[in-house]
Amino acid sequence: MKIENQRADLERTSASRTEAPANAPKAGPPRPGAVDGADQVRVSSGAQLASTAATAAEQTSDVRPEVVERAKAALARGEVGNDPLRLADALIDRALGGD
Repeated sequence: MKIENQRADLERTSASRTEAPANAPKAGPPRPGAVDGADQVRVSSGAQLASTAATAAEQTSDVRPEVVERAKAALARGEVGNDPLRLADALIDRALGGD
């Protein structure tokens, strides 16, 4: 786009952008089931798999009841939760990103 006298030459540049070049390939025959002028989207198999995985993850509960029961049983037996300093250190480490 050329700017002269504080004004852009929009008429010439917009026309050149919207017209197809003379050597541009012509559209082929319409595909079966396609509507003239309609946009089409093709999704790769990888994207379909990712979508299926995301849907499955959304439908799965974040709480695993068997793990909760094991933790409750270990707490009742006194196997966990009996060292507050160790727990505090673990919480601080995890908060600082040191898993």
